[in-house]
Amino acid sequence: EHVSHLLLFSLEMDEAGHIVATDRLPRKDLMVLARAATRRHGSQLMLCFGGNGRSGGFSRMVGASARRKLFLDELIAMLDELDLDGVDYNWEYPGYAFGRGYLSEDEIRKDYSGLSRLIKETKLLFLSGTRPRTVTMAYYPDTRQEQLIKDYKLDKYVDMMHMMTYDQSGAQHSSMELATKSITQGKHVLPADKLTLGLPFYGRHSHTGDWTTFEDLVQRHAPLDPHFDSVEAPSSSWRHGQGPATIGFNGASTIELKTRHALQAGIAGVMIWEVGQDCRLVPVTHGSTTHVRTCPSDNSSLLLSITRAIVTEGFDKRQSRNEL
Repeated sequence: EHVSHLLLFSLEMDEAGHIVATDRLPRKDLMVLARAATRRHGSQLMLCFGGNGRSGGFSRMVGASARRKLFLDELIAMLDELDLDGVDYNWEYPGYAFGRGYLSEDEIRKDYSGLSRLIKETKLLFLSGTRPRTVTMAYYPDTRQEQLIKDYKLDKYVDMMHMMTYDQSGAQHSSMELATKSITQGKHVLPADKLTLGLPFYGRHSHTGDWTTFEDLVQRHAPLDPHFDSVEAPSSSWRHGQGPATIGFNGASTIELKTRHALQAGIAGVMIWEVGQDCRLVPVTHGSTTHVRTCPSDNSSLLLSITRAIVTEGFDKRQSRNEL
């Protein structure tokens, strides 16, 4: 009830364009429950492709019309079979290699040209169908990606663009300063009403960068002050000679503040990575297994912080795209 779109993360495509890694999809009974819940609350249920370590098939697939067509044929068949509402492309990243940085200008051009064609063809295919469907994408807000998205007209055909405003180095991987900067530079180049601000539901270790879910943090440090955005890491994880380590995260107050800032800035809303890392407010039973409540208090939930911000700003999620 707190979100407008839920993305199933994530499948991949091979270099020929075939969809792979379908074993990551929820089992059938959970898909039925998810579909029923999203229908009940007017939310969209979508399929994501890519992500960190899962984007290797994009470059070759988008580079040829025959491979894009094969992928899109399989995509439509899968969306129809699973009764899903659209697709999210999370290519990390076009024209870029981890450990090397941006590739040659020719490789950047090829990747962004191919991605532009894929997004346009996806949108036109959805528009020709019998039901409305959504196309979204994710990007890293480094100013260069914003300009490339504009130059290759990706923003013309996507419905939303998700800023991955997290995973910086240092003690706080997702600061308010980063959020403000990313919104400002995004609005300068791209349509504000298609932008979403990424919110992390996890923390990162200041020495190692290792992540910990907010659910784990809020239980380990209960009662966790909602204004806290860092806690001391276990001493066993400190690196020799670097002093005490911390885990930096976004607490309930910061999540609420960022959401309000996004709405006040006139962008489409916020995006969560990932919703399953929040604490659980009510027990959930699947078959013979019951997953117990994990929130120490009602105010512990980050999802509720987002909802409070929406209410405070006078928005109604049934009338606008204001959270993901």
